[in-house]
Amino acid sequence: MSTTTRHLILQRCFEAIQAKGFETLRTDKEIARLKITKGAFYHYFPNKSELGYAVVDEVMLPFYEQKWASLNNIETGVASALNAVFENEKSKATDTSIKRGDVLTNMILEMSHSDELFRQKLEAVNEVQVRILQKAIMTGRVAGELKNQTDARSMALFIIGQMMGCYTIGKVRASKDTFISMVSTLQKQVKESLVMDSVELEKKASSVASAASAPPSYPTLGSVSSNKIVEEEKTPRGGWFNRSR
Repeated sequence: MSTTTRHLILQRCFEAIQAKGFETLRTDKEIARLKITKGAFYHYFPNKSELGYAVVDEVMLPFYEQKWASLNNIETGVASALNAVFENEKSKATDTSIKRGDVLTNMILEMSHSDELFRQKLEAVNEVQVRILQKAIMTGRVAGELKNQTDARSMALFIIGQMMGCYTIGKVRASKDTFISMVSTLQKQVKESLVMDSVELEKKASSVASAASAPPSYPTLGSVSSNKIVEEEKTPRGGWFNRSR
């Protein structure tokens, strides 16, 4: 049996989970829809739980990595790349997608309380997003593009959590417009909290220039305490030749 068949099963089941959730997933319906034998299906996934774990690890995790791919290993332009992610989320939103909600959020609410291994795997999907964003924020600070006022991990968790919240409220209100409005508000909050404005950038540049042009300072003899000199004169130098014989 080919890995292509296995991947096809996982992809189709992921789509079914996106549409209606994991608990309503019927493996017999998916077998019929895929036009494969039960033997072929159960060869890869002996039970529904194993299928769910594989969907999270092999389809959902890459799906969310791709969502933040523009920020992964970025060196400059972090603020612009982050803003582009928000714009992309708004532009691809449809009435259908918002009514379905965010598949990760849905599965967290659906499965975390009843299956510990599921919870751990879903946490891993959340964590990979947080780490990509955390690293990007730290990179932006080193590059002088972002403010250094908030813990990078806390800010990354906040942004990911808020995005999940945008999808949840959009879903419960069945409103694409509500979702878009909330993401726009989040964009504004992130910009105010993270991104340096022109005045701050100018002030930072001026400070760096002043530090670079300042002459080096050296201690003068008069700045050294005479008491310290006396104490040092009283202190015997180390070494075997100073020891009393």
